[in-house]
Amino acid sequence: MKYENRQPEEGINVSKGSPVKTFLQLVISTLLLLTVSIFVLYLSGAWLAKKIPFRYEEAIMEKIDVDFGSSGSDQDIREYLSELSARIAVHLPNPDEVSYTVHYEPEDVFNAYATIGGNIVFYKGLLKALPNENALAMVMAHEMAHVSHRDPVAGLGGGVASAIALSTVFGSSGSEYAGSFINGAGGLTAVQFTRKMENNADDAAILAVSKLYGHTVGADSLFKHIDEKRKESSKPDWFSRFSSTHPLDSDRVENIKQKTLELELPTSGDTTPLPDLW
Repeated sequence: MKYENRQPEEGINVSKGSPVKTFLQLVISTLLLLTVSIFVLYLSGAWLAKKIPFRYEEAIMEKIDVDFGSSGSDQDIREYLSELSARIAVHLPNPDEVSYTVHYEPEDVFNAYATIGGNIVFYKGLLKALPNENALAMVMAHEMAHVSHRDPVAGLGGGVASAIALSTVFGSSGSEYAGSFINGAGGLTAVQFTRKMENNADDAAILAVSKLYGHTVGADSLFKHIDEKRKESSKPDWFSRFSSTHPLDSDRVENIKQKTLELELPTSGDTTPLPDLW
């Protein structure tokens, strides 16, 4: 029997594929895995946060220093907003322990938002753009529905879980982001809601407004106004619909119309004028 010490073939240790392609596949796979993991952590954090009793939300807000508006000369405005919120609250499916506190900011900012502890903030800039009380009630009922659905604490819980995940993956740079989100007041007052949350809040709001005034006239006035302003921008609808966490205002107007038809809500009546307070 003969044995032969043959030399290995040339190039057996060289990959036949492209190393750049392999590297890109690895990077893309890692990013997809990271994205899915953070998304799952966000949902888990949001789900767990909703299990926290509402009284703990209120306790958190009592312990941190968040300025929710002025006082003194704006007392009449705050009283009016609080009175309107009380009228709306009886038409929303409110858990027993949930309460609402409406604040007023005398700044020309076109915004209103809800955050944890039942705090809802309206800016003067938004109030000045409203054509009637019906439109104001729709926006207020929408923000109150976020509170009753526990959306603010869910959004915060999901954000905290995501921030912790980022700090684990990216080390010090991720920790800085997580720390600023968790410790900063901005994390509490700029909670982002998902489109599903927004749609659910709109559905609850349109029903509440219909019960409050006996019809849905004027409920979509603000969204129509915003949609007209948005059309003046250069962004196409498909881009805004893809990039925004909120539904497009044109979509919200259509959703109000469809919900009104679905629930057979009255569509005729007079709108209520706003008081001359701002």
